[in-house]
Amino acid sequence: MPYSIKQILQENWRKYLKNHKTTSYQRKEIEKTINCSKQSCNSRICTSCGKRYTDHWSDKLRNHLFPVGHKHIVLTAPATLGSTLRDWNNLKVLMDSSQTFLRSILDLSIIKNRILG
Repeated sequence: MPYSIKQILQENWRKYLKNHKTTSYQRKEIEKTINCSKQSCNSRICTSCGKRYTDHWSDKLRNHLFPVGHKHIVLTAPATLGSTLRDWNNLKVLMDSSQTFLRSILDLSIIKNRILG
């Protein structure tokens, strides 16, 4: 029988903590997942509760969007930038740059559709 995420965390979390730095938020979420008893921890990383958490977040977000079709975009970065992007100021630069890029693409698309459409 394959291991669950919860079982893997239960067996390896203490060892991981000895060798890695973690934030209080990370520790809190992992501990909630390890101690979860069937849909009660509300951790977004818990395989039992995470989907419910994500669905709730998505429903709340939907209330703030215009009633038009949307696309989900995921930004990825090389693993070598991981430590750099853990700094919120650096992450903000990435997010602001991404937003500027996407807005310029959208503006070009709108202009192109007006001219060619």
